[in-house]
Parts: sequence; C-alpha cells; structure tokens
Amino acid sequence: MNTRCSILAGFAAFAFLANPVMAQADAYSADDFNELHCGWPQLFSPEGPANIQGPDDAARYWIMPFDTTQYRTMTIHGTYPHLRYFAIAAYETVATDNGYTFEVGDPLHDAEIYPDQGSNPFMPPGGGSGTYTVEITRGGSNGAANEITVTSDLVWVVLRAYVPDADASLTGQSLMGGVPVPAITLTDYAGASEELETCSPINKWSDLIALGQLLFPPELDLTVDEGTPASDRLWFASPLKPPGNLWPNPDGKYLMMMPGREYQPGRIIVIHARAPGFPDTFNGSPVWEPARGFRSVDMRYWALCNMNLTSPPSVVACATDLSTTLQAQEYTIIISDDRQRPGWLRPNVNWLPWGDGQYPKFVVLRNILPSPDFEHDAQDVWDSGCTFDFEFPETPDRRALDEAGPCALEEMGDYYPVALWCDKETFLAGGFRACLRRDGDKRDTGRAGQPYKSKP
Repeated sequence: MNTRCSILAGFAAFAFLANPVMAQADAYSADDFNELHCGWPQLFSPEGPANIQGPDDAARYWIMPFDTTQYRTMTIHGTYPHLRYFAIAAYETVATDNGYTFEVGDPLHDAEIYPDQGSNPFMPPGGGSGTYTVEITRGGSNGAANEITVTSDLVWVVLRAYVPDADASLTGQSLMGGVPVPAITLTDYAGASEELETCSPINKWSDLIALGQLLFPPELDLTVDEGTPASDRLWFASPLKPPGNLWPNPDGKYLMMMPGREYQPGRIIVIHARAPGFPDTFNGSPVWEPARGFRSVDMRYWALCNMNLTSPPSVVACATDLSTTLQAQEYTIIISDDRQRPGWLRPNVNWLPWGDGQYPKFVVLRNILPSPDFEHDAQDVWDSGCTFDFEFPETPDRRALDEAGPCALEEMGDYYPVALWCDKETFLAGGFRACLRRDGDKRDTGRAGQPYKSKP
C-alpha cells in the first residue's frame, strides 16, 4: 500500500472512532481544535496525516480557528512573503443534515492586500517588501483597509502559500517564503486584545482528529462507484460548486476527470495539453513577468493532481507548472501503476503514480488567478456552463462529466487536457498522437502545439 495513503487511512479510521458523536454536537469552540490556544495550530500539506482535502504538492495551507462568540476581531499582521501566491480566506461553518458545510466570503489575495508600510511586492513596480494587516471581524465593519467580515460562530481562517522562492537556508520559514507566519491578535467584545504565540509544534494529533471529524464526519458515506469508462476517452469538466468540505479556493477554478474504479492492466492514462504562461517567481521574477518561453502571464499558477476520492480526500501526486517538463509549450503526463517513475518513459514525458489501488481516483486541474485577457482557462469553462453537480455526500455521475467535457474542450482549445486510456505499447511506438489516433480521432495532430483549434 502507498505509504501516504496508509497513514491517511489510519488517521481517518482512528479519528472517527475516537469520538463518533463529536460531529453531531450543536456547537463548537475554537479550543476544540486548538488545545494550546496558539496561532496557526494546523497546516495541511501533501505529506503525512495532514494530507486532508488534497492539498497541492506546491502549496501549504495554514489554518486558524476563530470563535466569534468569544472574539469580535482577529487581526493578522505579517510581512509579504517571497513566493508565487498567497491569500487569506475565511470559511464559515454552516450546519446541514449531513453534518457541516462551509461557505467562504470575499477573500484577499496578495495583490489586493494594502501595505501598512513599505511596498507590496505583488504589485508593480515591485521591489523591496513591506508589512500588512488583515482584519477578520464579526458584527459590522471596522473600516480597516484589509477587512473580511463574517457571520457564523465558528470560522476557519486559511492562509494559502504557493511555490516559495528558492531558499538555500532550508529553514521552516522557507514554506512561507522566507518570513515567519503572520502574528495573530484576538480582540473580544469588551475591546481587550490578546496576541497569540505562534504554535510550536503544529498539527497536534487531537486537533487534527477534531478537524477531520468536522470536515468529514463518520456518518458521511462517500461511496464511489466509477465503474469502467464506456470508451478510452476521459473527459474533464468543471464542478458547478465544489463541495464546501474541500474549502475550495475562491481565486481558483477546477476541472475534474474520473479515470474509472479499477486500473486497467497493461495500459496507461495519457494527458496532453498546451501549458498556459506563468511567472517564474521561484527564480526571482515578479508575478507579472512570464517565465522563459512564454509571452504573457496567462495565470498565476496551474497544476494537475491525481487524488484519492475517499473520505477524507487525499492527494497522490501533482504535476505543477514549476515541475512539469514542456516541449513547445506543451506537456504530456502519464499516469501508471508503477511504484516509481518507469525507466521506459522518456525524460520529456511527465509521470504521476496511480497510487493505492483500493481507492477510487479523480484527477483535478487547478487554475489560480487567470488573466482577464486569457480565454482558455477553467474559469471560462465554468462561465460557459460546461459544468456538473458535485456535492457531498453525492459523488459525480460519470455521464455528467462525459456530457460536459466536449463543451469544456471547445472553450479551452489547445489548453484543454485531452486524456485517454491507452495501451502502453501504442504510446511507446508513437506517443500521445498514436493513442489519439487509436481512439478514433481523425483530426490533424501532426504539428506540435496545434492538436486542436482554439475558439475564436
């Protein structure tokens, strides 16, 4: 069994058995999830038991519970980090018949956060750095420059951090772009303020158990029966509203594909598309400057991830814009059941593992902050109604994705991730285009970068 999946499965089973009635409680306090009463007690990551909700390989999600029955305002004060993208969002806890779901208000991403002093390096002309203050408040606006208002009793404040710049120091601060996580101050309804110590250590086991049960309660039956696809073609489409339990990022839109319940022996999944332009912040470029080989920054970040569709969902592995090998601005990704990258793959082909065979999969393409001038992204797919329903505890119907997929292809053109099951021998003999021809596609696929016509 895949080690990561083994740990996750053990965590899920233990968490649900430890307190089976917890998710049925009428109310929570932030202390139920933050025993040490400190700042940023939890961190979702692709490693270990904190692999909950399928966090991206290139991202870390710092988490802070906020109990608005005790405190009116949470003040977050920090230094702008050196990384690709960061944002602060507040997810409100809402009771449902199946436990709880989560609604997010207007978030603040890096370029929207006004500096207290100095400059905001995510805004031209860039250079230097500065500090910022964000206020999350209940009970009306405080008039702060960077403010998020909330209404529920329990709020989850999430600080997303993507692709820290290259950092030779190898310190814990490298996860946050060379700066400490921001300081947190809580202010009660009498006006008294308390600055919290930053948590150390983070991810206390009891805190993770409590959060895991809130997000994915034991009674949530996420039964998935993907079956075998009717054809080799695998269609990506956009969820109309991703489940609130996954805390979807308001700055991003997603495409999702279901590859089938069982891995098909002797075959592989082939995914091919043109890559959108992105900034090379890892090597010091600003977010508005395209990476080498691109003419524009089409979006701030993109990644394609293979995930376990189970409760709780977990990421197997991702191909990110930073790590994906391109040819003529196109990528080919292979998903296979090999334990490690197979030797028969050429260096210019990217690889993702299928992972533990006992879990059904779903493959997700993530687009964050696409440019308004770029018209071939997941946001355009969503705007055009190329969508399907997806809300826990219900899981998507494959037919819904198959019906919405061609519409999504029309919207994205070359940038659409064409995916299909293919015999390994066919791919080795002729690559992606041989697999496409074997699938019966008669279009001209001979020129790199032009397998399809983009929309006008």
